[in-house]
Formats: sequence, C-alpha cells, structure tokens
Amino acid sequence: MMAPAENTWRRAVRVGCTWRGACLLCMALFLAAIARFYIPPTGFSSLIAIGAKLDSHAVTALRDVPHYVYEDSWGYDGSYYVQIALHPLLDEPALAGAIDNLPYRAKRILLSWLAWGLGAGQPEWIVQAYALLNVVSWLGLATLLWRWFPPNSLDNFLRWAGVMFSHGVCMSVRDSLADGPSLLLVAVAVMLVEKGRRNAGTMLLAVATLGKETSLLAVPALLRGKKKTGWRRAIGLAVRSVLVALPLLAWMIYVRWRVGPVGDAGLGNFALPLTGWLGKWSDTVADLRRPGFSWSHLATLLAVIALTVQCAFVGLRWRPTEIWWRVGAPFAALLVLLGQPVWEGAPGAVFRVLLPLTLAFNVLVPRGRRWLPLLLVGNLSVMTGLAELSPPDQYYRLHGRHADIAALRVEMRGWHQGESKAGRCWRWSASESSLVLTNRGTTPLAVHFSGWGRAVDARRITAAFDGREVWQGALAPRVTPVDLGSVLIQPGEHVLAFTSERPGVKPSLEDRRTLSFALYDLEVAVTPAGGQSPP
Repeated sequence: MMAPAENTWRRAVRVGCTWRGACLLCMALFLAAIARFYIPPTGFSSLIAIGAKLDSHAVTALRDVPHYVYEDSWGYDGSYYVQIALHPLLDEPALAGAIDNLPYRAKRILLSWLAWGLGAGQPEWIVQAYALLNVVSWLGLATLLWRWFPPNSLDNFLRWAGVMFSHGVCMSVRDSLADGPSLLLVAVAVMLVEKGRRNAGTMLLAVATLGKETSLLAVPALLRGKKKTGWRRAIGLAVRSVLVALPLLAWMIYVRWRVGPVGDAGLGNFALPLTGWLGKWSDTVADLRRPGFSWSHLATLLAVIALTVQCAFVGLRWRPTEIWWRVGAPFAALLVLLGQPVWEGAPGAVFRVLLPLTLAFNVLVPRGRRWLPLLLVGNLSVMTGLAELSPPDQYYRLHGRHADIAALRVEMRGWHQGESKAGRCWRWSASESSLVLTNRGTTPLAVHFSGWGRAVDARRITAAFDGREVWQGALAPRVTPVDLGSVLIQPGEHVLAFTSERPGVKPSLEDRRTLSFALYDLEVAVTPAGGQSPP
C-alpha cells in the first residue's frame, strides 16, 4: 500500500505537470498564431504594420526590401522604428521626412540597435529581426513569469495567462512595439533585486529606459523593502534614479546633436487627473448605446473595466514594502494623468503603456478562492488580446522563386475592404478596380493569374493590362474558377484593370455598398520571362 507522503508527492507532481503542460500548450498555440503571419516573400514583416500611405515616404533602405504593406493605412508606430533600425546612428537625412517626429521616436533606440545587430547590418535581415524581437521577448517573459507564477495550479495559470495574453502584450507583438520587450527587462531587473543584486538590477533598468522611457517609473523597485524612511533612503533612491536615467540622457544629447530638438515631446499625452480615463468611459458607453452590436465596443468595455480594477487595487491596497507594489504604484499614478491620445481607439494604446501595472496586479492579488473574481475581472483584456493575434487576410498569394516574387509588388486599388470566411478571402468591386503591378527588378517577369470570381448578378467582366484587353468572362452569383492567363511585366509599374459591363448595385438595405463583382483567393505565379510556371 502506498504511503500517504508518497501519494501526496505523486499527486503534486501530476498536478504540476498538468498546469505546466497547459502553459506549454499556450506557448505552442502562440507560435502557431505567429507562424500565420509569415507571407512569402515579405517574411514576418506583416507584424510591423507598415501602411501604404507611409510606405511611399519611407527611407530607401526599407522600400528596397520586400515587406508587407497594409493598404489604405498609415500603419502604426513600428513602421517608424524599423526605419530607425536601418539607420541606427540617425545618419540618414531621409529619416526626417519618413518619421512623424524623429527626435521623439529616436529616444526609443534599444530595439532598433538590437535589430541592426541581429541583422548584421543587412536591410532584409534587419526588417525580419525587428519583426521577431517581440516574439522572442514574449517567449522570454513567458518563461520568466514562472518565477512568480509557478505552473502548479489554476490560480497561477490564470495570472500567467492574464499577463501573456493581455491586450498590451499581444498588441506589442502584433505591431512590433517597444512595450513588451521593455516589460521583460523590467521584470528581469525586479528578479535581480529580489535576489539581492541591486546593482545589476539598476544597470538593466537603465538599459530598459533606452527601449521605453516610462521604464524610469520602475526605479522604486530598487529600494530596499524595509519600512524605515529618512534622508539616507531618499538620497539612495535619487542616486539610483540618476544612474538609471544616465544612458537615456546621454542618448538624448546625441539625438539632439544629430537631428535637432524635439518638436513635440509627447506632453499632449498627459492631461488633468482622470480626464482621459473619464473620457474613455464616456466614449465606450456611448459606443455601446449606438444601434447594432459591435464586438470591438464590448471588448473595449471589458478591457477598460480590467485596467480600472488593476489601478484601483494597487492604489487602494497600500503595500510599499512589497517590490511589485513599488513597481505598480507609479504606473497606476500614470494612468490617472494620461490624456485622450493614449486612451483613444478600440481599445487603445493605454493597455500597452501600463503593462508593468498589469504584471504587478497579477503578482499582488492574494491567493485564495475569495480573490478569484477580482483576478478574473482584472484580466478581462485577454478578450481583446487574443484578437490581436489574427493575421492579415491574404487576397492574393505569390508563387515562384524567392528572387522573382521579391521583385514583384502587387497593390489592390479601388476595391472594397477585404472579407474572409472559412479560410477564403475576397474583395468586392463597385464596377472598376485594378491591380497595380510593380516589377522592381531589372528583367521582365512572366506573371500568371488564376483564382475564383463571383458577381452580384450575371454579368461580363473584362481585364485589361496597360489598356490592352487580356481576358473577358461571364461571372454569376456563385463562385466559379477564373484563369486570367499570363502577362509579361517589364521593369516598372503596370496596371491590370477590371471593369464590369454595367454599374454595380446595392445588394440589400443593410449593405450600403455598391457591388458588382468579387475576386477570391487570387493566385499569382511569377517566373522569369521565358521560364516555366511553378507547379
């Protein structure tokens, strides 16, 4: 008969393996989601969120590298930082015209330096390295958090998942931002302080400020966790604050010398206490009252509730002797002062800006069943975080040798917003739309188009390449195969235009669009002129 102690030990091992397996499964699912962002020949660059409106003004080093472009969009902040990564010494004059506020953006240089180093100075490698830095940071943070949330219980699993799949962390990964990697550095610095290595923690926190200047708010973590106060403790904190800020100050001096003073220092991100928070609540409630259900509005409400609970918990439960409280409290105070630009959006940038507060909340909430409701409510932003891991819909797919498809750029103009369902992607046209094809190489390319088509009613569609008709066919309300044949694309820009024999119609009272025909899952096979089409 098994001894009670041995039985207890085996049960503990079995439970531990179960929750560790759940964490590993979540990590595997995360990597599977990231793998869906890989698109030949642009690699993982869809994680950087480079918009077409910005791309035309980008530095030459970025334009010459195959990268994913989001149509009809300015993109997001990562598209600025990747350009700095291509010129990390800020010695490219074109940066001033390519980046909205170069002195302000250039302060956050750490990821750009890392991407340049990992990419060995090669532009194509730098872009891919920059896109994946957040993914590597996510894996590092997921492992590090087992220090505070050992994978041996449901309670710890909820805390771990609440951080790793929070909206702020997932948004940082999705748009290649500095917030996720900065959170990792802050967490490592706290770990070092907990181990008694305050000097090492100070150095690492100084490095973190080069990624995100708000990491300075974590300086109170460097204090000794004793209750005594006095001038010695204040002086010690002041000295360590200066040491943490020195690398950032030195880099800002270089930035000013190289590119000039900051025009907009980001002061517009602050407002009178609680005005930004109250405005967000007002906008969120107003959105929910509008006719028609919108998941994004409901998800935003859940995320705002979660962040409010985190701030209230840290602010009302005074624990200055606990290191994570000393990390979370300054960020809770920051929430009170943030203005409308940080809160706006669905759900908004505030959730990534306050990531240290999210981690501190999950560490500080006491264990026990009676605290479980608070823990769940404080992590409701997971509902929006998971949505951030959805890859862009692919309305066309390129096939061929890497060098050939890297030379071809395809841009869709005049189409309605894309739609997808059950693995299929399509775009509707009102009556006239086009594919703009740019051969960025020096030799002609043979390009073959095939896919599926559908019309709102029976009608004929014509395709013309640079004004010369290359295909004509009848489309019906059901999806049917379409083979447009091949065209020869010389170096430069060309247009494949689609027109309908008559104007589009409004299909229903609910749908206000004018629709004529749609293209589904367009396959684009690229070969050198005179070569064989790929299978």
